[in-house]
Amino acid sequence: MPTWFSAFVAVAAITAVYFFCIRPMRKGNCAMMPGSKHDADLDRQIADLQEELRVLRAEDSLESGRLPRRPAPPTEG
Repeated sequence: MPTWFSAFVAVAAITAVYFFCIRPMRKGNCAMMPGSKHDADLDRQIADLQEELRVLRAEDSLESGRLPRRPAPPTEG
């Protein structure tokens, strides 16, 4: 592989990392940073899905006659 091609690939990778990772983090709107705009919505969706999963497991336990192995954690709300 020619040296110029390797250099081009390295420069392209560095440029992509800058534009898609470093630049958004410096502006403060990186999706991976805590406190980003999407945290509240994502947290709400996760809580909804966890509650749905808890309900489904409880229904399955009732239908099969089994008791859950450990008590369900208290829900905050």
